[in-house]
Amino acid sequence: MRVVLLLLAVFLSSAASVQTRTAPHNVYSSTRERADLATMQRLRACGIRVVAEDSNFYEGLAPGFYVVISDPLPSPAAAAEQLAKARGCGVAGQTRMVRRRIAAD
Repeated sequence: MRVVLLLLAVFLSSAASVQTRTAPHNVYSSTRERADLATMQRLRACGIRVVAEDSNFYEGLAPGFYVVISDPLPSPAAAAEQLAKARGCGVAGQTRMVRRRIAAD
C-alpha cells in the first residue's frame, strides 16, 4: 500500500510539473473562424511538428483564436532555429513563452 501511495504521489507531482512549466512555443498563425490547416500542412511538409488548437488551451495567448502552434521547445535557441527553418519554407511565426492549461490528448 505504501509503495502504491508513493508511486501515486510521484506521478501526480510529475504531471503537475508538466502542466505548470512555461516553455517557448512557436505560433505560426492565429485565426478566429477556423484553424489555418494550410499553414499547418506547409509546416509539416517542411518537417516541423505543429498542431492546430484553441488558444484557450494556453496561458499567455489571447483567448478566442485557433492557433497553429509548435510543441514546447527546449530553449529559446531551439525556437529560433525552428522559426528559421519555417521561414525557409515561406512561413513566418513568433516565439511565445506559454503554459498549457489543458492536458494534451
